[in-house]
Amino acid sequence: MEKLCKLLFELSSSERMNIMLEIQRQRLKLSHISKKLDMTVTETSRHLQRLGEARLIEKDIEGLYGLTPFGVLVLSLLSGLGFVSRYRDYFMDYDVSRIPYEFISRIGELAEGGLGAETFKNLEETEKMFREAREFIWILSNQVLTSVAPTVAERLKVPLEYRVILSEAAMPPDSKSPIPSTTPHVQKKILPKVDVVIVMTEKVAAFCLPNRSGRIDYTGFGGSDPKFHKWCKDLYLYYWEKAKPVTSYTPHSR
Repeated sequence: MEKLCKLLFELSSSERMNIMLEIQRQRLKLSHISKKLDMTVTETSRHLQRLGEARLIEKDIEGLYGLTPFGVLVLSLLSGLGFVSRYRDYFMDYDVSRIPYEFISRIGELAEGGLGAETFKNLEETEKMFREAREFIWILSNQVLTSVAPTVAERLKVPLEYRVILSEAAMPPDSKSPIPSTTPHVQKKILPKVDVVIVMTEKVAAFCLPNRSGRIDYTGFGGSDPKFHKWCKDLYLYYWEKAKPVTSYTPHSR
């Protein structure tokens, strides 16, 4: 614990963090770092010395500073803390514990996404996402997204891959479903309970958590950044593996 506290103390300086981020992009000499960050040479030297003593950075024979392998690892782990710190108010009210720990530990991959209210109920944005899909449309939801049902029905004429996961209580009978199980290219599965919502195509993904009362109010994150998209895709596939397939669905099959 003592070593961790010392490390966190060194990282508590915004100047030292900015230095690490600069030399993560490119190895630099002291004078270049000083100029880029608008610090005096003396001040920059002092911060470099502290980072070096913490074994986060190193200087090569040409006088260029760069991260050590340990420094690279520390920065990668800090990305998650940086993300949750930026959206602290959101994570005060929304329950990240509903997703598997392996995805919580990777949550920094969402850093390039944006937070938006009513993400999935925003008809225009969700319809745009579906209209622009060229490879697949995947939906994980605790209820049927009726606001985009007409768009989904229209897109069913295009041979995309459609995957839908709903909670058992929300799965409508085929006669009332906007996506019948018998439709070509459609795969449907059910889970006893759905705690998160993911809507995605090959280009864009959106994701939201339940609030502290357990209700999903469709406030969440969206984006097209590759890391953000992969995180959402991996989480979707996690639930896809756990869900049970549906070939047809009637009230009697509940």
